[in-house]
Amino acid sequence: MQWSIGGRSAATAATANHVGALFWNPATTKGVWVTALSLFQTTAIVSNPSLKRATVLGSAPAATYVPTIANDHNRLIAPPSGSVLHMGVFGGQPTLEGSDLFKANIPAAIGSGFMMPFPGRGIYVPAASGLAINTPIGVILQPFDCTFFVEE
Repeated sequence: MQWSIGGRSAATAATANHVGALFWNPATTKGVWVTALSLFQTTAIVSNPSLKRATVLGSAPAATYVPTIANDHNRLIAPPSGSVLHMGVFGGQPTLEGSDLFKANIPAAIGSGFMMPFPGRGIYVPAASGLAINTPIGVILQPFDCTFFVEE
């Protein structure tokens, strides 16, 4: 099945690796593929997002978006993995691993951003892990709207 989930972030702290959005797969055995990602700024300030794998959820995100049958592109079933999108300021930051999977420099214009399809089947997100949009350097990651496109 193919589905998508989107939300709006808040500005992060000006600290390297602070997360603005976290796509999290809480399943115990089922992995999913993120096939594409879109990100568009809601402020007119330069931003430098990156995409990294996350191994620990973190705590107290400002907002959690839970997909339902309405997120299924064919409107047949709710996503069986139980994957969710956490956005905004986190009380405790998610644990990120490795180097950046993707980086961008977004100009200072409202609505600037990107739509990034990932080659092949996409980026595999194993059970109990996620993908985080974060600031790779010690500057604020500006507020943005993002959508994760998923296949499972």
